[in-house]
Amino acid sequence: MSINEVINDYPNCLYYNEQWRKLAQNGDIDSIVNIGTDFARCEMMQQAVTCWKYIIDSGKGTAEAYSNLGVSYYYGNGVAQDYDKAVFYYQKAAAMGHPFGLFNLAVAYENGNGIEKNMDVAVSYYKMAAEKHLNMAIDALTRLGVYSETQGLAFYQRSWADDGFVSDNTNDIDNEELPF
Repeated sequence: MSINEVINDYPNCLYYNEQWRKLAQNGDIDSIVNIGTDFARCEMMQQAVTCWKYIIDSGKGTAEAYSNLGVSYYYGNGVAQDYDKAVFYYQKAAAMGHPFGLFNLAVAYENGNGIEKNMDVAVSYYKMAAEKHLNMAIDALTRLGVYSETQGLAFYQRSWADDGFVSDNTNDIDNEELPF
């Protein structure tokens, strides 16, 4: 399936966005990545993978494309399951500072999938993801006993309502002010 076929198939996706389709037809990288994410949300995984591979193969890989393709390989969504490839793409995303790339690489280290199991390295990657305010990473650190729930919430400024992450330039805290 070519990228043009995938973009032409995009109106069949529940999350269709006409503006992204038009931008993608003109080669806009972010729009193609977003269309891939929309396809994944619609469980149209072959189309999603085609979008992310197109961006990566063109030499313009984004952290989100690397992370998403890694998830596809890790779980076998739209491609044959391959932990080694998943870790390869997670490493690319993590090197670019992508919160989910960091988190997913931590999961791979914790479980020993595609890479040698190493809890110290897993915790290190979970902490990096938590520093980017990724709630799943805070939960993992709490689950592993690294922090109590209260410490995790306070240190990483977790929002009870937010399941995502905030950008690095918001709400920076001074660690010296923390009571623990």
